Formats: sequence, structure tokens, C-alpha cells
Amino acid sequence: MADQSESGSRRLQSVERAFAVMAFLDEADGATLSETAEALDMPPSTAHIHLGTLVETGYVVRKGNDYHCSFRFLERGGRMRDEMALFRAAKSEIDDLQEQTGEHTNITVEEDGYAVQLYKSHSQQSIDDDAPLGDHLYLHTTATGKAILSELSAETVEEILDERGLPARTDDTITDWDTLFEELETIRERDYSINRGEHFPGVAAIGTAIVSEPDDAVGAISISGPLSRMGPDRVEDDLAPALMNKKNIIELKLKRAE
Repeated sequence: MADQSESGSRRLQSVERAFAVMAFLDEADGATLSETAEALDMPPSTAHIHLGTLVETGYVVRKGNDYHCSFRFLERGGRMRDEMALFRAAKSEIDDLQEQTGEHTNITVEEDGYAVQLYKSHSQQSIDDDAPLGDHLYLHTTATGKAILSELSAETVEEILDERGLPARTDDTITDWDTLFEELETIRERDYSINRGEHFPGVAAIGTAIVSEPDDAVGAISISGPLSRMGPDRVEDDLAPALMNKKNIIELKLKRAE
């Protein structure tokens, strides 16, 4: 049965419920039929139909009495990532950057007004917020997100902020429009962004946008680590030059691939 939303678009309630079931199973790390029905406030018979259908399609697996999201999501997401020009151009450069700096390095893209972590090259000597791959983060809270915002038009940035807001992740998160726009201007001038504990306490990052054409950020790369090792001198003298070198290489690879 279709619902009429306030915007006038039509939605299938069964599809919405199916996605709600999958989201719950993911957050709960698996659940029984009764737990699913109770959590989503639906009759057990309805929950049984949804779970059974999802099992048949392969997106949910049953282990005893528990239901779990399957690796089918990894298959789809992994294929999407592997086919992205940015990932193909940046992965080896990000791995090399991690070896050079001894810190975590990351590739991020923007989707639906969020920063989505596409890839991370881990360093055993470093720490960061441990955000899982595919996690959707607020753009204004991360170095990569702010770098992407700095390449977008003011109108586009305002549209994103209207939709997503400026919620605080930590006491250091920017939550004021004017302050954010001032910082975006600074990022444009120096070509890289800095995040000092704005997404996760004690963790800093430096990021820069990857641009295919003027005013068209296709993603961003970053170096992240503990605040104690990401001081201004190291950022300016060591990390920023290394990051900008990789930016230039990746953008050249993308241009050649066109």
C-alpha cells in the first residue's frame, strides 16, 4: 500500500519497512523475530513476512533463531567502490601516504549531504575515530568534509546546511554558519582543511579536496592521527606538503583517465 507524503511523492510502506528491518538488524548485530517485531512496533506475522522475504533475496541470513544482515551488502558496496574512478586513482597513493607519514590516511566522497568514508589505510602507530567504512558523517565535522564544502558553491553549501544542520559532535565542532563560511574561505586560500578534535576528542586530521573540474569536488583525502602528533609545525612543514603532492598526483590520474 502506498503512502502520500507531504511533498506529494508516493512511497511504498512495505519497502520502507524492509529497510527499517535491515537497519535494525545491522544496529542490533542480529535479532530474533520477536525482538525485531517489538523494536519496530509491528505484528510478529508482519515481521516474519519481511524477514522471510529478505532471507529469500539473500540480504538477510538466519542463524538459529537470529537474523543478520548478509555480506550481500559488502558485495554491492564493494563493487560500487571498486568501479569509482576516484578509488582506482587514489588507493595506491593513499597507501603510500600512510607509509610516508605513519598516520592513518583516508579517501572520502560526498553523498546526500554527508561525508562517506570510502577507504582507509591503517597505521599501527596511529589512532583516529575508528569510523567504519561507509559511515555517513556530517561534512562540517571532518577535515575531508570541510575540504569538499570549500569547493562547492555558497548556494550548494547553504542547501546542505539547511538539510543537515550543524550539530555538535564535540565541544570543538563548528556550529555557527558564519564561522563555518569563514573557515571555508581560509581552506580555499591554503588549499587544505584542518580538524582538531571537531569530530572525535583527541583526534586531528588534515584534508584536501580532489577536484576533477573547477568547482566540482569529487572527493577528498586526509591524514588523521592523535592531536599530540598533529601540531601546527608538523602540519605545515611535513603533512601538508605530502598531502598536496598526493592531491596533484591523483587529480592528474583522473584527468588522464577521462
